[in-house]
Amino acid sequence: MDLYNGSNAELISHIIEASDTEFSYIVTPNVNHVVRLEDDPELRRAYANASHRICDSQVLKGLMKLMRIQVREVIPGSNLTEELMRIADARKWRVAVIGSDASEIQTMRQLYRNVTFIHHNPPMGFFDRPEEIQACLDFVTDHPAQLVVLAVGCPRQELLGQLIHANGGAQGVGLCVGASINFLSGKVKRAPRWMQRMSLEWLHRMCTEPRRLVKRYVTDAIRIIPIVFRQLR
Repeated sequence: MDLYNGSNAELISHIIEASDTEFSYIVTPNVNHVVRLEDDPELRRAYANASHRICDSQVLKGLMKLMRIQVREVIPGSNLTEELMRIADARKWRVAVIGSDASEIQTMRQLYRNVTFIHHNPPMGFFDRPEEIQACLDFVTDHPAQLVVLAVGCPRQELLGQLIHANGGAQGVGLCVGASINFLSGKVKRAPRWMQRMSLEWLHRMCTEPRRLVKRYVTDAIRIIPIVFRQLR
């Protein structure tokens, strides 16, 4: 998997340029995504069709270095989303959001008063229902926006990005950024800055959501080892 090897500033410049053009989407791989890619050909296809695959984690950057894959800098999806919201506010952009709940979007409207937020929150299990997927596609096509935040979790958000791209008729840059709106709205507390700088954000998340994340992190740690060794052969 090739990762974006440019700077954050270059990425922001590209997003601004692409914001009023045909829909494209950005994925934000972390270790869990790399593990998922091993078993999911549809997710691999979605990753291949993304305009950018940006490294979301210092841990993944270290593993990429072992595998001789160059990554200039880590660009966490949450940081990218926050920076783009400031730009959207300054430029009075429209931002479509799929996922998150109404209270979070209301908070975002208060935080970024010059942004026009358009919101669609599909029901649980929507990806198993063709009519709900179509509703998402229609939402993006019917509500043109400079940014399309896909906040429905991996692999749904990446697969949805690919479907929107293949469907045609949409514009803007899709951001597959998971819980970023949760963090920005304050619904979920993000790790302190010092933990982010020390690459310990994963530890903070594990401690705040142990029932959901401990098993996942242990499984990912075990499964990533043969992936790395295979690349070293």
